[in-house]
Amino acid sequence: MATLLGFTKLLSCTASNCIRRITPAVICKQYYPALRLWETPVAEYRTAKLPWMKTIPNHQTEILEWDEEREKICTDVTREINNQIATDKIGRMFAVVQVCGKQFKVTENDIIIIEGYWPPNIGDQLKLEKVLLVGSKDFTLIGRPIVNRELVSVDAIVIQKTLSHTKTRFRFIPRKQYRRINFYRIQYTMLRINSININGNIDEKKEVEGLDRIY
Repeated sequence: MATLLGFTKLLSCTASNCIRRITPAVICKQYYPALRLWETPVAEYRTAKLPWMKTIPNHQTEILEWDEEREKICTDVTREINNQIATDKIGRMFAVVQVCGKQFKVTENDIIIIEGYWPPNIGDQLKLEKVLLVGSKDFTLIGRPIVNRELVSVDAIVIQKTLSHTKTRFRFIPRKQYRRINFYRIQYTMLRINSININGNIDEKKEVEGLDRIY
């Protein structure tokens, strides 16, 4: 009798396993609720929204086209800037230039120092072509990433090439009887900014823009 009961239990267990593998998952979950314990929960967003929470913007919306009002404002500003340039009423200008991997904000008669070896000699006239920004008291022209070289010209001259003050480099490793001391000086090249000019109207596109050199 015990053997018959054991065989019956084994047969029922085997049959249930076969049914669970063959029948669809929905039917198995319906007849065997314990199978839901092995389901992997899926993270979902909460649908509840608090009153003070801002609405999530829809990033799939279309961007409004350039309207006539903005175009009129842009035209008026451009005309005013061109008028100031033509009548020489822009005042003292400033610019942000990149020289030897560093950026400097300069105005006329400023002196900047270039660290490290640089080939130009004393008295050389230079034109700084990598101008990131140029402006005055009423307007600012921002390059993307640099302003057109034909539109803006920043002229400079090399006035001095010298060495920095003596610097000390000391290296020490404890418990190794290692001590080293070195003295060195860095080469300096001094530039004086002679002039910052805007050549022509800002809304005119030059014919040779970007054709003579690739950065």
